[in-house]
Formats: sequence, structure tokens, C-alpha cells
Amino acid sequence: MPSQQLTLNVALKDGFRFDSYYAAADSENDQTVKMLQSFLTTSEQQQNILWGESHSGKTHLLQACCAKAAENKQLVSYLPLKTLLVYGPEVVESLSQSQLVVVDDIDTVLGDKGWETALFNLINRCRDAKRKLLLSSQQNPRLLECLLPDLASRLIWGGSYQLHALSDEEKPKALQARANQRGFELSDRVIEYLFRRYPRDIESLMEILNKLDEESLRQKTVITVPFLKQILE
Repeated sequence: MPSQQLTLNVALKDGFRFDSYYAAADSENDQTVKMLQSFLTTSEQQQNILWGESHSGKTHLLQACCAKAAENKQLVSYLPLKTLLVYGPEVVESLSQSQLVVVDDIDTVLGDKGWETALFNLINRCRDAKRKLLLSSQQNPRLLECLLPDLASRLIWGGSYQLHALSDEEKPKALQARANQRGFELSDRVIEYLFRRYPRDIESLMEILNKLDEESLRQKTVITVPFLKQILE
């Protein structure tokens, strides 16, 4: 993605795109996806924050926004703060004039005055320059504890959207949808075996699915329970 600036060479994860994010039709997550797609196409300045528990898909959707904006020849800056924490707040201060700025896991740095000041300044710069800003946190932004009261107020300047982790009933549908998207079938028996033997969070399941897909293509075979055992065990 040549039109995309990724701070400190942080790469987007393969597969984190809008069409690979599973949300039941008309669910709250589905409405959030539609909001984000609209957010990327509007010419109006906007700030939005996604929040929700781990494995609810915040990073997936943030990176999907980055990928879509880059496809549209926009300059993007993506800052996963859990990864960039060790580099200090200067990574925020040194951003170029990107059209879309995406900051993942802001709650990672709250409570540190240097980082909070950098975030405060970033929000102000984006607003003044009419740049789009997308943030994420695990907690409702209205409940985030900040050392700087002015930062707390700026975190709720724009829209706030909660994402919900998939239920155990929804996860098989998500796996089957991803498999269909990649051009293969995943039987109920394989899914049942995965659910009995492996972590049930959707990110772990998707990583397993990707590995099975790669190996099945390499070995030119279908994905069965014996094949799954061979690859994973």
C-alpha cells in the first residue's frame, strides 16, 4: 500500500478487511460497520471512537478502515499503542499530515502525562486540520480515567460506538463465512472439533483457520478432522 504511512513500519494484518469481519445482519456491530464505511467516504471532518471488550473486533475494523482508505489513495497513519508504547509519545507528535489517523488501544497509555499530552495535541491538530481521526479503547470513553481533564473531554468529541464479542452461537457462522470467502468449505464436524480442543476467542480461531487453509492449499487436500490433527497436533 504505497499511499499508506505506517508509523515505525507497523504493518497491517492480512485479512483484516471489512468483508472478512462477521456481524449478524442488523446487529449493533453491523450498524457500526456501516457507520465506518460512511465515515471513510464523507468529506466532513469527523472523530469517532470504537470501544468494547477484547476480541470484539476493534483492531480488525480499525485496520479495515486503514486498508480501505489506502485503496482510495489516501495517506494513513496507524498507531497501535500497545506496540508503540516502548517508543514513547514522540511517535504521536511526529506524525505527518495524514488524511486518516487511527490510534488503537488509547487506554494503554492513559495515566501517563507525557502520552496524554501527546494524544491531547494530536486530537487538536486533527480537528484544526480537518483530518479524520479514529480511536479505540476497551472502556466506554466517558468512563476513561485521564490525568488531563481536557483530554477526557476531547475523547468524547465525536461518535462513540460499542463493539460486542461474538457469541459461541455466532462464531461457527463467522468461521464458515471466512472459509467461504477464501474458497473452501468448513464442515460442522471440523468446527465442533476446534471448539472442543482449542481457544474459543475469534482471533485464535481465525488464525487456526488461516493456517489450515494455507496447509490445505500446499498439500492439495480438503480440511477434515484427521487433517486438522495432523497440522495442529
